[in-house]
Amino acid sequence: MTSSRAAILGKVRQALGRNQGDPVPPPPLPAAIATGDGADLAQRLAERLTLTGVSLQTLASLDELAGAVTAYLARHGLNNAVALAPGLANERWQGLAVDVGGALPHHQVAVTRAFAAVAASGSLVFLAGPDHPPRSGFLPEHHLVVLSKRRLLGRLEQLWPLLDGQPGEAVHLVGGPSSTADIGGHLLYGAHGPRAVHVLLVEDRN
Repeated sequence: MTSSRAAILGKVRQALGRNQGDPVPPPPLPAAIATGDGADLAQRLAERLTLTGVSLQTLASLDELAGAVTAYLARHGLNNAVALAPGLANERWQGLAVDVGGALPHHQVAVTRAFAAVAASGSLVFLAGPDHPPRSGFLPEHHLVVLSKRRLLGRLEQLWPLLDGQPGEAVHLVGGPSSTADIGGHLLYGAHGPRAVHVLLVEDRN
């Protein structure tokens, strides 16, 4: 890098109040279009998720994320570092071993943020991109999903206006853990993706 370019970038960082090497914060999400109050949508979402084998845990704030993930790992006897989506790197993860970036084959657990969720269908919505590497939602056996309560939608058609102008390479709607009943009619989880999906529903902010 030339000295003039470095000087210019240094002034930009200074204007933004950032230091060299600081992670880029994710862009703010637009307000959700929701029908009914948040409690109704959360209850409907919880009911739908239960039907598809997804567990849900409500957190009062993002400050509880690290503790909730640590407790999940302990319950399932998981000890390795967690693959953490870059879009969550700015949260507090003290005491938790994380690898920021897309999940790799040795990762058993990935933690990512959902763009939204549809209460009527129990669908979790993800925007593939640098902040949410798509393989993190499909490669590890355990997918932990951070979801803001403000991002709950009543119906699927309410999602499309929110996607206008959003960065992302693809939109993924996830209905639960990977499963199949192709062999003998017995339902098995983890056929082509995670065998467990756990939603961390956060009350306070995006």
